[in-house]
Amino acid sequence: MDTSGESALSIVLDIVVLALFVGVSTRPLWSRALRRPWPAVAAVVVVGVPSLLQFAWPALGSALMREPGETLRHGEWWRVLTALLAQDGGIAAAVFNLLVVAIVMLAGNAVWGWWRAALLFLGISVVLNLAALAWQPGGGTSFASDGLLMASSARLALDGARARPGAAPGRGLGAGGRVRMAAAVQLAAGVVLIAAGDAHGVALVLGFAVGALLPAPSACAAAGQALPRPARGEAS
Repeated sequence: MDTSGESALSIVLDIVVLALFVGVSTRPLWSRALRRPWPAVAAVVVVGVPSLLQFAWPALGSALMREPGETLRHGEWWRVLTALLAQDGGIAAAVFNLLVVAIVMLAGNAVWGWWRAALLFLGISVVLNLAALAWQPGGGTSFASDGLLMASSARLALDGARARPGAAPGRGLGAGGRVRMAAAVQLAAGVVLIAAGDAHGVALVLGFAVGALLPAPSACAAAGQALPRPARGEAS
């Protein structure tokens, strides 16, 4: 299975998934996220420093990268964690990936709270890097970012479905309906990528499943305010 994320299909669908999430997430969610940006800042610094240093010091990238042979034959199991800090797509991809980390950690903190968002980010990355030992060498933040993004998308869709089912017939989709439709398209993108042999599809589907199955944290009650109350005349 391809873990590089360099195919045209992978690039396009990952951008679509991110754009849908940003596009349907409403202003109160981002306002809440920006009031507490420090988890996103910390994530960008922790990931960004070694990710960018490797372009001046290539040996650092080699030491951090996921290498199935070194891990399985020589016991270098730290690589399933440190692969998150390595970049295998060049400097432009590294900078873009750090921007995505900032976005998904901002939203993840608003939806899950900082420590749950951090666990989802790290946990999904480790699980996928373990699975990728059967696939190919590599590194990067895309597994972690895709997983946390989809976990947040699933949580918001489920919260919106329970709290505010959408607009009445003839008035189009309400905010909750738009979030649920976006989540369905994002999940479909993950399935398409899996069918195409792209490991990023696994990250998207796994993240969605984890977000849907985890109990909603108390922070989600506040994040549910991201879905505005229906206007008068709409279903409540």
